[in-house]
Amino acid sequence: MLDLIKETLGELAWGVLAIIVFLWWIGGLGMTAFIWSEGDRLLAIQLLALWAAVTTLYLTASWLIRRARRS
Repeated sequence: MLDLIKETLGELAWGVLAIIVFLWWIGGLGMTAFIWSEGDRLLAIQLLALWAAVTTLYLTASWLIRRARRS
């Protein structure tokens, strides 16, 4: 029973993380477009740079974790 609860909570945590990552990827670009259309281009470029940096760090960390688990 304890193993089932652990597995369920693990799956739930991965599901929540996947939703957050999806919203980050879609929302980052959407917010950039919205801010750009309002006329604050410097803020839009800064937000896009932040979005790209965080996404790159996430993908790199994800790749390293998968690689470490395989070995």
